[in-house]
Amino acid sequence: GRSLPLAVWWPAIFTLFALCLALTIGMIVLGLSGSKAPAGRNENLQGLKERLCLMDDVNTKNDRHACSLCPVNWKWIGGDTCFYFSEKEATWQESEDFCFSQNATLLMLKRKSKLISISQISQKQSYWIGLSYGVDGWSWIDDTKLSTKRMDWIDLSSKQNCAYLFYRKSRVYSENCFEKYPWICEKAAVQLI
Repeated sequence: GRSLPLAVWWPAIFTLFALCLALTIGMIVLGLSGSKAPAGRNENLQGLKERLCLMDDVNTKNDRHACSLCPVNWKWIGGDTCFYFSEKEATWQESEDFCFSQNATLLMLKRKSKLISISQISQKQSYWIGLSYGVDGWSWIDDTKLSTKRMDWIDLSSKQNCAYLFYRKSRVYSENCFEKYPWICEKAAVQLI
C-alpha cells in the first residue's frame, strides 16, 4: 500500500503533541500543589489543636506538645483531670450515678493540694464528693480507705455516711446521704500529643 503524505499526518501529530504537553504540565502542577497540601493541612490541624487544647505552664515550659481536652461544660485546672460542677442538687447516690453515666467518679480529695485547686474554681457552697462510710469505715469511691494520718481539712462523723466539700472553709464534712447538694465529678482528660 501507499502511505499518506506527511502533510496529512501533521494535524494528528500536532494534536497528540499538544495533548501530551498539556498532560505533562497538568501533572507537574498537581504534583507541586499536592506537596503543598499536606503542609497546609498540618498547619490547619496545628491551629485546631491550639484552639482546642488546654495547655498548662508545665507542658509549655518543658516544650512538650501534649495537651488536655475536656468535654463541654467540664472544667480543667491543669494536670490531666477534668471536673464537672453540677448546677442541680441531688442525693449522694444520684450524684454518684450521674458521674458514673459520664464515665467519671465523684471527686476524690486524697491530697490537700487538689482541695486547694478545686476551691479556686467552685461556685456553690457545698458539693458531694466521692467519700462514704461503710462497714469497713470511710473509703473513697474507688474503694481505697481514707488515710488514717491526720487530715486537718476532713471532719467526719460515723453517724452521717456521706461526705461533702464545704467550699467556703475548704473542708470536708459528713452528712446524711439523702440530703441534696450539687456535686463534683472528675475524670481523666483526653491527652493529645
